[in-house]
Parts: sequence; structure tokens; C-alpha cells
Amino acid sequence: MFKELSRGSADVDWCEDNYSISPFIAEFYNTISNAFFFVFPPMMWALFKDYAHRINPSINLMWVLMMLVGACSAYFHCTLSLVGQLLDEVSILWAFSLGAGLWFPRRYYPRILKGDRRRFRIFVFILMLCGTMLAFIKPWLNSFLLLAFVVPGFWTAYLELRRVQSHQRVTTLFRTASVLWIVSISCWVADRTLCDFWLFVSFPYLHSFWHVFILLACYYSVVLYAYFDATSEWAEMGPVLRYWPNDSHTKFGVPYVALKSNPYSDENMNKIF
Repeated sequence: MFKELSRGSADVDWCEDNYSISPFIAEFYNTISNAFFFVFPPMMWALFKDYAHRINPSINLMWVLMMLVGACSAYFHCTLSLVGQLLDEVSILWAFSLGAGLWFPRRYYPRILKGDRRRFRIFVFILMLCGTMLAFIKPWLNSFLLLAFVVPGFWTAYLELRRVQSHQRVTTLFRTASVLWIVSISCWVADRTLCDFWLFVSFPYLHSFWHVFILLACYYSVVLYAYFDATSEWAEMGPVLRYWPNDSHTKFGVPYVALKSNPYSDENMNKIF
């Protein structure tokens, strides 16, 4: 166990030069880029306050897990220890599993579950435990398992978008989330496979950009799925997409799901911050 805790014991070493900035931090920029994971979730918590109160309080657990992902990722890139690598990847697996348990549409459940969300969550929990154990047994499989969530997640969101025949805002949100996923995964793959080139051009920092883009991609996906779930399960509450701080500035605002008769109006949301 002490060997796995030691610095440099991980199977993965990203393209950034080790200890080039600080003698205490293995990958400096890959470490500090995780700071965004501690800035966004509190904002998300506030924006989704009404949603959490009236529809699904478990969404707050997602914000907590996002901060946990940031903490584990920072620890991993700071030490490049095997334990840090496993904590980083397992925390992402837990966040993805939570999202599936909270928002995966009932209409796509296996027939044996009969649309029962409680049974589906138990099923997801069992898969999560199996994935967690596999992560410790075969660490090299972790990245492929995590990326395996992306394709079915994207396809399900596309099917839901067609089903609801939504407002242009929802379509734009879906497209933005898709672009963010493509850009983030491209950064991850390019840093992993083309390291010699990035070292040649003196820019071995794509993995730090992955941290920023994947956080945004995950947040936009959470908003999208929370909206789809609300329109399907809680249509009487009139879920709509809003943007903070100014609802008319959709290109530069932060999206969230608002409800009709919302005590946290746009004006009040501005007061929170």
C-alpha cells in the first residue's frame, strides 16, 4: 500500500513536464486547473436551489461529487501516485453513475425493471460497485470504461431532444454540450497520444484544458438531463431554461433549470451572488 501512495507510482504520466514549476507539485498546471471544480459547484448549488427544493434534492450530491472529482484529480496530478489515479477515476465513475441514477429516462429502462426508478438505481449502484472494484484490479481499463458513458449519454440526449421538440434554447444547449464534449475528449486524446509534438511546440498543457472543458461539458449535460427529466416527470411545474446573470444573454450566461412560480426569480438570483 505504501508503494501505491508513493509519488510517481501511477501507471499514467501526462505530457506536462514533472516538477518544472514547483518541487512539490508533479504536474503544476494539471493540478491548479482543478481549481475550477471548487468555483462552479457552489454557483450551481445556488442556481438549482428551487429545483433541488421542489423536484430533486439529490442534485446537490452531484455538486459535491464534482468537487470531490476536482480534489482527487488535484491530488493525483500533484503526486502522480497510483492511489491518486484510482481516486480520480473512481470519483468520476461515481459522478457518472449518480447522473444515470437521477436522470436516465424511464422509457429506456430494461423491461425487467418495469420503469421502476428505485430498481434502476439499485442496478446502477451494483454496476458502480463492480466498476469500482475493477478499477483497482485493472487500472488501465478505467479510462475506456469512463469514456464508454459518453456515446450512450449523447445518444439518449439526442433522442430526448427529438421527443420534446423543444425551444431553440434547448437545442442550442444540446449543441453546446456536444461541442464541449468533443473539444474536451480531443484535448485528452491529443495530450495522451501526441505528447512528442506538444513538447516540440512547447505546449504540453492540453490535459489542463481538458479539466476546464470537461467540467463545462458535464455541467451542461446535467442541465440538459435535469430539464428533460423535469419536462417528463414534473411537467406541471413548467420547467424552463434560464441563464444567469442576464436571461437575455444566452451566449455568455450560465444555464440552469427554473420552474414556474419560482420564488428564486432572476432578480432574486442576482442577489444571491
